[in-house]
This record gives sequence, structure tokens and C-alpha cells, in this order.
Amino acid sequence: MVTRTSSGGRRQFLTRAIVVAAGRRVAESEGVGGLTIRRVAAELGAAPMAIYRHVADKQALILALLEDVAEGLPPLPGEEGTPRERLVAAFAAVDAYLAQHAWVVEILRQGEQFAPRAAALFTWTLDRFAELGQDDRQGTDGYAALWWYVLGHLSYLPGVAPERRAAREQLLASSVDDPERVRRALRSFDHEAAFLHGLRALVDALAAR
Repeated sequence: MVTRTSSGGRRQFLTRAIVVAAGRRVAESEGVGGLTIRRVAAELGAAPMAIYRHVADKQALILALLEDVAEGLPPLPGEEGTPRERLVAAFAAVDAYLAQHAWVVEILRQGEQFAPRAAALFTWTLDRFAELGQDDRQGTDGYAALWWYVLGHLSYLPGVAPERRAAREQLLASSVDDPERVRRALRSFDHEAAFLHGLRALVDALAAR
């Protein structure tokens, strides 16, 4: 085991869990761009080489963080409801959960890292499309469409922050002939309601293929 110095000056053992927790704190506060082995080491008051004893490199650390986040994914819907209703509920829950961890979206957009525990959503989705009379190829297409829709919404979330929303509203209003119409439309816009409406429409369209 590798030791680190605690704030009280005592020596403590480093573990993989401690390293992953520190990496998650850095990612949550500074984003993926600020996540480095050296930064995690500084967070723990340890030498970088001590971190490498638990994760091989930054990519391995990122995968470990994704697995850690995947542990908290909401449970998939049970047997109640139609396949369409359960698909909507499942992907809405994933969207709501990942919206709390914006740094994860930075990783997922790259498409190169995937938490194995998240694979349960994929096979579960195939089963729901099978209940709708579709084969696994159609189910895979359906999963991709739903996942891309969720990822697109998550990528857009920074833009609905109040300070950014006001700036966007002003920019759009200054670019059209009827600025007041734009302001009224944007002020009544509910991005969560719009997301759910679009998700239901997408599931309906996929189910009707």
C-alpha cells in the first residue's frame, strides 16, 4: 500500500477507492480538462507515482470514474406500463441523473469511454423493442437514437443557465424583425417539458417502424 499525509500529519493508506473519489472531486469542480494524475495527487497530498499504483493512466482513471458514476444510475423501470412508457421513463431518468454530473457529458461525447455497468441499459432497451415486435438490429438503432437524443439535451444544458439564457434571448431578439415575439417565445420555453415531449415523440416514432 502507498501512504499519504493527512491534514493532521498522520500517514494514511491510499486505496483505489480513495484515488477514484479524489478524481471525482476534481472532475466535479474543474471538469475533465482539469483532471490529471498530477492534480489528483495534489488533491490527496501524494506523489503522482503513488496514484499510478492504483490507475495506469488518465484514461484508466476516467473509466474508473465512469464506473463510479454508473453505480448511481437509477434502477430500470419494472414491469408496470407499456414498453413505450417504460422506455420514456428509463431514458428520462438517465437524463435527469447525468444532468447532475456535467463533467461526464464531456467524456461521453467523445464516444471512446463506456462504463461496463451501463451496458444493462442497452440490453434492457433491446428487450423493450423486442416486446414491440422489433429485432435486435432495430433495437440497436432505437437505443442509439434515444441515447443521442439524451446526450444532445445534456450537451445543451449549460445554455439554459439563467445568465446564458438572458444573453441568448438578447442576441436573438436583436436579429429579427419582431423581437418581442422572440422574447415571449423564449420566456415561456420550458426545456424539461420540451425534452419529455420530444422523448415521447421519438419513442412513438421508433415503435411505429
